[in-house]
Amino acid sequence: MPVGEYEIRAQKPGFTDAVRTGVHLVVGQSATVDLSLRVGGASQEVTVNADAPLVNVVTRDISGLVGEQQIKDLPLNGRSYDELLTLNPGVVNFTWEKTGGIGVSNSTNGNNFAVSGNRPQQNLFLLNGVEFTGAAENNMQPGGTSQQLLGVDAVREFNVLRDSYDAEYGKRPGAQVLIVTQSGTNAFHGSLYEFLRNNAFDARNFFDPPSVPGFHRNQFGAALGGPIRKDKTFVFANYEEFRQHLHQTGVDLVPDNNARNGFLPCAIVSPAPSPCPGSGLAFVGVSPLISAWPAPTPGAPDFGGIAEALNSPLQTIRDDFGTFRLDHNFSQNDFLSAIYTIDDSADFTPTSTNLYASDVATLREQVASLQETHVFSSTVLNTARVGFSRAGYFFTGEPTPGTPAANLPGFLAGDHIGALVVGGSAASNPTAQISLAGSNNGSNLRVARNLFTYEDQVSFTEGRHQFNFGAWFQRLRFNELLALSQYGQATFTSLQTLLQGTIGTLLYDPAPTPLGWRSWFGAFHAEDVVRLSSRLTLSLGFRDEFTNGWDEVRGRASTYTFPNGVISTQPHIGNSAFIVNNGKFLPQPRIGLAWSPFGNQNKTVLRAGFGMYNDLQDALGYRTDQNAPFNPTYSLPSLPVSQLPLSPSSPVPSTAKLVPGGVQPDLQTPTLISWSFRIEQELTANTALTVGYVGSHGYHEILGIDANEPFPVICPVVPCPANYPSNFPAGIAGTAVPAGTYYVPTATKPNPAIANTWTYFSEADSSYHALQLDVNHRFSTGFALRGVYTWSKTIDDGDSLNATTSGGEPALASNPFNLRADRGLANFDVRNTGAVSGLYELPLGRGKRFLNNASGFGNGLAGGWTMNAILTLQDGFPFTPQLSYNPSNNGDTRNPVRPFVNPAFAGPVILGTPNQWFNPAAFLAPPNNSGFYGNLGRDTLIGPGLATLDFSVFKDTRIRERLNLQFRAEFFNILNRANFNTPNAIVFTPTGVSPTAGVITSTSTTSRQIQFGLKLRW
Repeated sequence: MPVGEYEIRAQKPGFTDAVRTGVHLVVGQSATVDLSLRVGGASQEVTVNADAPLVNVVTRDISGLVGEQQIKDLPLNGRSYDELLTLNPGVVNFTWEKTGGIGVSNSTNGNNFAVSGNRPQQNLFLLNGVEFTGAAENNMQPGGTSQQLLGVDAVREFNVLRDSYDAEYGKRPGAQVLIVTQSGTNAFHGSLYEFLRNNAFDARNFFDPPSVPGFHRNQFGAALGGPIRKDKTFVFANYEEFRQHLHQTGVDLVPDNNARNGFLPCAIVSPAPSPCPGSGLAFVGVSPLISAWPAPTPGAPDFGGIAEALNSPLQTIRDDFGTFRLDHNFSQNDFLSAIYTIDDSADFTPTSTNLYASDVATLREQVASLQETHVFSSTVLNTARVGFSRAGYFFTGEPTPGTPAANLPGFLAGDHIGALVVGGSAASNPTAQISLAGSNNGSNLRVARNLFTYEDQVSFTEGRHQFNFGAWFQRLRFNELLALSQYGQATFTSLQTLLQGTIGTLLYDPAPTPLGWRSWFGAFHAEDVVRLSSRLTLSLGFRDEFTNGWDEVRGRASTYTFPNGVISTQPHIGNSAFIVNNGKFLPQPRIGLAWSPFGNQNKTVLRAGFGMYNDLQDALGYRTDQNAPFNPTYSLPSLPVSQLPLSPSSPVPSTAKLVPGGVQPDLQTPTLISWSFRIEQELTANTALTVGYVGSHGYHEILGIDANEPFPVICPVVPCPANYPSNFPAGIAGTAVPAGTYYVPTATKPNPAIANTWTYFSEADSSYHALQLDVNHRFSTGFALRGVYTWSKTIDDGDSLNATTSGGEPALASNPFNLRADRGLANFDVRNTGAVSGLYELPLGRGKRFLNNASGFGNGLAGGWTMNAILTLQDGFPFTPQLSYNPSNNGDTRNPVRPFVNPAFAGPVILGTPNQWFNPAAFLAPPNNSGFYGNLGRDTLIGPGLATLDFSVFKDTRIRERLNLQFRAEFFNILNRANFNTPNAIVFTPTGVSPTAGVITSTSTTSRQIQFGLKLRW
């Protein structure tokens, strides 16, 4: 049934009628209301005005409900209602781990949330039952280029299904976010509003110069709903604009003035000059690419060869949102809804880590749905739905117009300069010793993602049983150009090699080609919810999902195979990227239990759930678009800068080799087994306490792997040395090599005709265990309060599909032959997280507890005040100390190998300052090409935590009976706490300790910012 307020009536001859009013049915809810009939006359009735009990013996979960009042009243920085997901236990906001912030990451646009230990891209947003999709390289969560999910005034409510949900939901194993838009009623209602932001109201960010950078944001719009024909046809429409001009807080790590002139400290020059000049500086060379970075700011920190440049580049964002809904009642038993939603956005963003590099993006997201609900009888209900979702996306990087970088020649003739990485890996836009420069490696990307959805579901009741059967089909059409390195990416192993003009690795694609991917997804599901007694409900469900694979519309699917375990030289060309389709039958049993053990009017309920879930793969283009012959990416080693530019039409240099991408030819579908147990206790009629345990095990998870690495030996097998060689650092040199250590004796690859690969394999595992607490007092007598807390631990073998969405975490396994070596904390693991949210209507003015007799001006001044707040507390995210080179001899230039732990180190590893968050002395650097992997675990250090309080105060003034003016003042991070972001993780370059190891250059939240708003409502 549609969400809304219902009246429930029970009648029987010889008894009084029983009526329950004020029952609010919310999205995804199965409500239970008990009615008692008393002996009496037919004309008598007993009416009770009360909502359904908070604690019910039902298996459907609505604990993740975020209602209309919360959406509209709680303080939201940017009015992005998906940020309220964190009001639920088990939800972690992972958004600020995107490299560079808003407008810079081409891997994702919207906010990112890890729910119940699942990856951020494994959530599914359903807008009125139809998938709401975004577009990017590999994360399709919705949201504009503003990073906001607009539509606060269009959304009625949403419910977050976090785990152990029913068989009707699937496609993703993470959260199912069920969003319902507003609809018209028999009376016209609407609003006009504007929200204003200005740097004059804001505090300085920790990294700001003495004055606060300029900031202007306007959000304005209107909403209107009402009847076209009373009791029959209703409409609702909403339009909102978002305009932002923000001078970002920018901290660049750049070559210092000495380096710009060719001089470096002797300590970071290799080989070390002997003797070192009296100045402590040695001349190594002047780079022709030095103007890709701004000059350091006078007086800014200088780390020795690398300094900070402080700036405030101007970012501009436009985001337009609109929705229209038409509801028609053909009869009391037949309802039709038609909804269309659009979000159109664009941005221009000079990166906050390099004033001379900018990114440009446009994104248009659309969702259209048509739903017919038919009540065949009091026991049979059918819902049919068709939907269309589309996301069109363009992204490119470029040197900022008007800066010296814009005058640099390109790596490829006819193009502007590509990506510059110094002291980092050859992965796409990786963590590096100094700020990235030039253009984003993922430039000139174009995506048109289209989803056609068809669904039907029938529910009927038979005695104690409620049966649900349904079918869901989705057609995917994905036309895209996702080839990386179209402008090239030059990686220098250190600042010294940059100044000397020697590129360690140049990646480039001379002939990018758009591709068109097609796929069918489907599911059949059935469920029986049986009320075994008034105290016990059991649900048994089954869902079967399936897919026909990942097909290219013109037969251009290119996939490398592995005959005899060695990657082929030539890819297989065909219709499908899969040689074997393992997604034809994906069984998913679902079980739920709700039991009230004490018979105390069901005030105590025990809930348990179990389910299997799959992650249907509908965004594989990030890898399948990287294979020859249609999108060949070449790796060219040891290239002098003087030999640039290359001609895309000329023969490929003899030393260049293809870098395959693609996916495992028999890729499995990621699978999650989830279980949960909760105890719910009703404390009052409007207050409930929930204590729960949630666990899961994932397998066949997607992982990036280099599938062409030399085969290692496992020590002490010959030729592994018995002891570490003498060129290892003190503390390791001469010590015994532990048994079980992997050693790479040769750099010869299994297939020497090609370079290293970046291929998706379904070989990762994961686990999640959490204690979750939830105290919820729903709104009554002007007050609502909710507090949640989660203690959790998520472990996996790797989860970063792209370094730009994971705080720079390497996107490949460090040792493909020993994935257990990477088993550690998930990149989005947070040990402790909590949130408290509240709304309070001050009891002042006429009809309230205080100043009840006020009238006229006094009542207008004293009444109508509301306060709202959200307090968020959480531990930091884990991160991995990294090397700018690969000592293992396996030839993987993405450098996922880690350093050694220093056995002699005794001090604290975490220093906790923004100038040096961790102590590099805790680690040791293995020699280049030594054949050994470092023994430091993955994600072993924890970054800065977060604590922020957002607060708002409203004043409602009644102008006349149906006209109200609301003034709003909202304070974000009101205590102005500096919540630092993840530090620079590069510890060592080939020349020694990186001067910027552990340096933090940004915050994860804004400084204190104030927003004012006016809303006229009728």
